[in-house]
Amino acid sequence: MSADTDKFVRIIRDLDRLLVPGAGEKFWSARAIFSEMDSAFLNGWSHYRLQEILDDKEFLVFRDRNSLTINVTKGYAVSLAMIDRPPSGLYLHPQHYMARNVGRVPATIHRYKPDRPLQNDVYDPNARLELLDVIQLQPGEALERNGNTDVLDWKADGEMAFVLRLHSESVGDYEWAFDRETLAPKGVTVLDRFSSQMTTAMQMLTALGAPVGRDFIETGLSSPQFHVRWETVKMISQLSPDLVREAIERLKEDPHPAIRRAIEKSAVVPSQKAGH
Repeated sequence: MSADTDKFVRIIRDLDRLLVPGAGEKFWSARAIFSEMDSAFLNGWSHYRLQEILDDKEFLVFRDRNSLTINVTKGYAVSLAMIDRPPSGLYLHPQHYMARNVGRVPATIHRYKPDRPLQNDVYDPNARLELLDVIQLQPGEALERNGNTDVLDWKADGEMAFVLRLHSESVGDYEWAFDRETLAPKGVTVLDRFSSQMTTAMQMLTALGAPVGRDFIETGLSSPQFHVRWETVKMISQLSPDLVREAIERLKEDPHPAIRRAIEKSAVVPSQKAGH
């Protein structure tokens, strides 16, 4: 193998040892490793993966929008982002990363932060982003993003910029989207795969009018994710009306304020029906 390929293999091996699943905050201890991840690392990856193709081995690499994922595990991911025009929105994504400009042109980054602490699972329509600073990231320079607070807006003028990123595992289950002009929130996307699959299945069963078992309902009502609990109530109100009163009785003291408010407004709360 070439020196660049040796470098790629060694760095990936070091990352695999250091960034194990379930240690998201340990991510910053990889700074020394990231300092070695440069154009030679990318060149080594290219040759290593090409040889795997020639050897007909399985490998993991995919492209999503303007990002090429080079390597991904449960503990971290490495990607190469192609910076051109900014996306339509601004996003607070629960993932730390370190980024290095490995292209030939500078990249401009606007760094925003929410104007208040955000509870990721409580939607606050009054929250706003605040611009903290504008950074000119020159070729070879690096910066860090805190996934709990930082919203980074990347832009390159003229020629496309290339940014190598080392991502942590997820440090939360929700991604906030903000309007680029008003800096107000546009919505929240659930990133947890299991809960997303649960709610999708519930919506499908409801649309089909299919029967649901008590075990599935219990799993939904016991979910730590508030949107799963709420989707469960909506599902059984359509498919199992006889269980609605029981479900609402359980959720009227729910820890999530959005569910408590919805339950209080509902006409089927048992306490409201008692006098009828």
